[in-house]
Amino acid sequence: MNWLDRRNVAILSTVTTVLTFLLILLGVYTAATGTGLTCEGGWPLCGGPLFGLLPPNVASYPEWIHRFVASITGFFILGTAYGAWRAFDSRRIHAAVAIAIAVLPVQVLLGRQTVVTYTAGVQTLHHGAAMIIFAGLVGATAWMFERSTDEETTATAERESTTRAVDAD
Repeated sequence: MNWLDRRNVAILSTVTTVLTFLLILLGVYTAATGTGLTCEGGWPLCGGPLFGLLPPNVASYPEWIHRFVASITGFFILGTAYGAWRAFDSRRIHAAVAIAIAVLPVQVLLGRQTVVTYTAGVQTLHHGAAMIIFAGLVGATAWMFERSTDEETTATAERESTTRAVDAD
């Protein structure tokens, strides 16, 4: 079984897109409650136990969870981009995931800035970068399924054509 076939990559892309959306919602909650400030400007660590990896207090859990989910989501985005480049030859899909990958390191740095400076401008840029990544993933995912549907339609038409040719004989 090839794990990088089109169907599996399209499913991975769907999971990544949903995970990214949930991360954005979690980020909005974190920003609205100001829980990023509970880490006292610490990034990437939050100043808690286990070498600063765990949250120092209950109030910092949303920020810590946001960082943890962001780390996982980043790896999903990287995996989706790799799979998209390997399984699809579409320029649109490649461009969409390339945009998401290009903005990802900027998003990480902006995430740091939201903790260190916490200004409206940084928050806006951080959210804007998230929207660009999300848009790239939505586009890539939609085009992956569009291509799958086109291929299924072509295969069905070929089968029907073959069936008509056999029936004519």
